[in-house]
Amino acid sequence: MRATTPWPRKDAFAFAGGTAGYVDDVRPPGLLHMAVVRSTRAHAGLVDVDTAATEAVPGVVRVLTGREAARHLRPMPYQFGEPELIGGRRSVLPALPVDVVRYVGEPIAVVAGETPGAARAGAAAVQVSYEDRPALLDASRFLGAGDLGAEDRRRLIAEHVIERGDVAAALAAAPYTLEQQFSVGRSTTAPLEPRGYVAEWDRAARTLLVHASHQQPFQLRAMLAEVLDLPVADVRVVVPNIGGSFGLKMSGQVEEPLVALLSMLCERPVKWIESRAECFLGGGREQVHRVRVGFDRTGRIHALRDHAVLPVGAESVSPGWRQSYVSAAVFPTAYDIEHIAVRSRVVATNEPPWHSCRGFGKEAPVFVMERIMDLVARRLGLDPAGVRRRNILTPQAMPHRMPSGYRIDSGDFGALLGQVLELAGDDPADQFEGTGIALEVTPEGGGHVSGRVVSGERQIIAAPESATVSLDERGRITVLSGVTDPGGGNTTVLARLAAEQLGTGRDRITVVQGDTALCPPGTGSASSRGVAVGGAAVVLAAGELADRLRRTAAGLTGVPAERIVLSGEAAHAGAAGSLTFDLLAKEITESGGTASVTRSYRPEPPHNPEFRYSYPYFSSGAYVARVRVDPLTGVVKLRALTAVHDCGRVLDPVLVEGQLQGAIAMGAGLALTEESRFDETGTSTTTSFKEYLVPRANDLPDFIIGHHETRAPATLLGAKGAGEAGVGGALAAIANAVDDVLHRLGAAPVTSVPLSPPVVTGLLDAGVR
Repeated sequence: MRATTPWPRKDAFAFAGGTAGYVDDVRPPGLLHMAVVRSTRAHAGLVDVDTAATEAVPGVVRVLTGREAARHLRPMPYQFGEPELIGGRRSVLPALPVDVVRYVGEPIAVVAGETPGAARAGAAAVQVSYEDRPALLDASRFLGAGDLGAEDRRRLIAEHVIERGDVAAALAAAPYTLEQQFSVGRSTTAPLEPRGYVAEWDRAARTLLVHASHQQPFQLRAMLAEVLDLPVADVRVVVPNIGGSFGLKMSGQVEEPLVALLSMLCERPVKWIESRAECFLGGGREQVHRVRVGFDRTGRIHALRDHAVLPVGAESVSPGWRQSYVSAAVFPTAYDIEHIAVRSRVVATNEPPWHSCRGFGKEAPVFVMERIMDLVARRLGLDPAGVRRRNILTPQAMPHRMPSGYRIDSGDFGALLGQVLELAGDDPADQFEGTGIALEVTPEGGGHVSGRVVSGERQIIAAPESATVSLDERGRITVLSGVTDPGGGNTTVLARLAAEQLGTGRDRITVVQGDTALCPPGTGSASSRGVAVGGAAVVLAAGELADRLRRTAAGLTGVPAERIVLSGEAAHAGAAGSLTFDLLAKEITESGGTASVTRSYRPEPPHNPEFRYSYPYFSSGAYVARVRVDPLTGVVKLRALTAVHDCGRVLDPVLVEGQLQGAIAMGAGLALTEESRFDETGTSTTTSFKEYLVPRANDLPDFIIGHHETRAPATLLGAKGAGEAGVGGALAAIANAVDDVLHRLGAAPVTSVPLSPPVVTGLLDAGVR
């Protein structure tokens, strides 16, 4: 049943009061600090890495270059799934390059020092000789349908082709066609806390302890064990509190094995805390789409062709570039278009590699489709909302198989649109204010590969999440979960779910996450699985423990177990009295049993042997943005944003709305101000928050948020994800609102984001000419 009285976050006072502990608070005795020597070239041969001057710097303990690292470390394996299944190649790379650097900022060497200052001074003293090579910083030549030469083919990490129907014939027969190119700028995740690790090698025990600001401790443990050639059981990863992540803190970052190797070589703990400039090197989302659609007089779209290029930076082992496949696979988002052809080229450039970003590729297709809907409506003189209703998928079409093979499990997109328009109210009358609307679908729960099963292919199934719920002899309950909390508060929800099963209060429950020595294995934080999947495992484990307590109480009182009520840390047997949890725990253990239950759960959509496993649930939403544009300066002010969100069953309204507010804020930043920029040499020019402009509190209005629940049929709790929806919807709605104003002022149409002041004034100038 839906919660009616929200619990305050269990850890709210620790965060608000500054007493919460983070990785940088971990300071074991004898601690050394790591600094990274980074390439100053976008593409070059490494002629020499001279460390003689570094070794003379006071406080420097150890220097490690690529050649030495290669003697100690195995190559880093690709970190996520099977790239061959999505038309990609499997990358296996060294932690430090030996012969060639591929982007400005690529690690070349690492230095361990007694203090952070000593380590940085040592890194600055390393002398590197290069032999420059041609660099690819502009991937526009990959756009279009033409064949590629041999060199360009070597630059392709993947090429995704998704087709349904006969697009060429449908475009030729369409009464109207429209062609436009859209682009989304490169951006990054910008968490408050950058990445950080503290590695402690115990030589005597031959064990490695790593404290990490990380989303996926079990995946990090497996990678470290493989690269360092250690038994998995001898590696322990502990994740303290995380100051945000948004996809950045997944495995595959080269600093992870390097900080561990330095600890092993120095036989002392070693810490590395990423600087903001280093954090801003990574990014994602950059895409260019050349789209052609065919439609009729009513606004019904019959065909869509998209040629897309995604420059994903240097080849890497991280899951970042896989966002490209999701971008292709979610077309045409919330709409029913019969004929589809999407061809996406994923290009390795000489910029820093993509890391995963919140939205995971789903936000760009929403921007493209929602701009198309507005442009079609404008071409025909129709209402934008009406054109969407003409093309929208209906509840009767659910479940719906998308052209890629993704299966939308449920949703009522028309109801979302109607509700958000009602909440938003009337359009503003001011000529400098505009309104934009957008619909969004967000596949979540894991399952990036799609399409029909190839003969002889191993069937892909959902990854499970696990939880252990135990009761000690003091009557206290502990929940151990394989999912992690990167800051959104799922600890509170997991505690509440266990409490509801056991009839106890929050003060009796402790939730432990992120410790590979204590918690059952899981996927950590990814694809909005924390509550919908991880919470279901908690419910199963707590429910089984509750049954065990009832049966034990029944055996002691003679009252049937089904009449035993758990409430207030006790089992109540009516006239036979009550037994407290501590007494029941003692009775269970003294009888040779255990008051601990571990259960696993995986979502189980209906099996179709013809198709690969799809994302198990799809969240959705509708958005209305109101903006004001200053035509003299090009400054855009977001005046209002209204959202109606469908994440299935809402288990905690406060935390769900907090997730959506954060996603909307990120979407607003992507629409208006956030962009990772590089100069003509491939050097980042956005190295701090002075250049990379995230929205501040006074840049944003109070969001109006409504909910519409269509429960997920494939999850135990009926819940869908609430972590990624909102980014693409807010981005598209704001872009459409800006375009609404600019069109009335005679400007060129909005085709790219972010809409910074120079971009807006450029559109006005282009329209005047």
